[in-house]
Amino acid sequence: MAKTIKFNLICDGQPVRTIEDLQENFSVEDMLGYFESGLLLRWLKVRDYKDEYKEVSKISTKDDLEIAKKLIKIFNVETDEKEIAKDVYMLQFLKERSQKISKYDSNRLEIDEVVKNYTKKYADLVKEIMDNSDDISRIKANITEIVNNYKLVLQLNYRELFWKMADRDYLLVIMCFLMNSVTRKYYLDAGQPENNEENMDTTSKKDKEEIYKKICSYFKSSNDIMKALGDNVSVFDGKTDEYWKDLEVKGKKYMILGIGIRDKVRAAGNHNGDLSYDDVNNKFPIVDGIDYMSNSITSKLMYMEV
Repeated sequence: MAKTIKFNLICDGQPVRTIEDLQENFSVEDMLGYFESGLLLRWLKVRDYKDEYKEVSKISTKDDLEIAKKLIKIFNVETDEKEIAKDVYMLQFLKERSQKISKYDSNRLEIDEVVKNYTKKYADLVKEIMDNSDDISRIKANITEIVNNYKLVLQLNYRELFWKMADRDYLLVIMCFLMNSVTRKYYLDAGQPENNEENMDTTSKKDKEEIYKKICSYFKSSNDIMKALGDNVSVFDGKTDEYWKDLEVKGKKYMILGIGIRDKVRAAGNHNGDLSYDDVNNKFPIVDGIDYMSNSITSKLMYMEV
């Protein structure tokens, strides 16, 4: 009898040999891919997981969210259902966009038509952002799409775009642009003294300064910020008596919106990376995990998950 050749799945960058490995490294993106390709069923078969093989074989829905829910149940994965829904929505959105772009690229349109459609796609993404200014998952997905496929238009349009959303009702949108490693540079340039502006024309420099001032103006009141951002902003207040408090574990990135004058914050476990009030406020640093120190009962730490 021919010997069955076993193989590992790779989930979240880790090799998966057992159900326990799968539970510890469960990744929605990886699992949906393995399910769609049939590789998950093959893995279950060669690993002799008969019960799980039978249950996965029964999944007939084409809806990614329902598939993810069923896989989570079958493999008894402990996770947050809302987070799974966000992840699936992001994957669906980017998949649909990728399919549209592939189809778009395959058509041999005239140059003028290509440019027209290219700019229209960008405008459609911007409109979706503005129309869904309270949906952080959709905003982030659209910004990612713009950066990946429409960066040239954004480079010409980022100032006009900012003033379209320069209203407190669009503060969540602005924060999402600051979270993205590419787009944050457009809007925080004037707040970074190390940037070389010798070759920047006077109008551009002035525009960037006005944009930066406008962003900073939103952060004069922590209560207004919390009201505008709602559940999308996390707030911690309380003394830590000169001890560092572990607020968020390493492995997730967070953008710090503000701390108290005598408070300090740093990336989780980074003992040489203390950030003071001047390092944080109006700078919006992004850190990996959060350690926090405060000696005030009134000051607040405000941050958002990137």
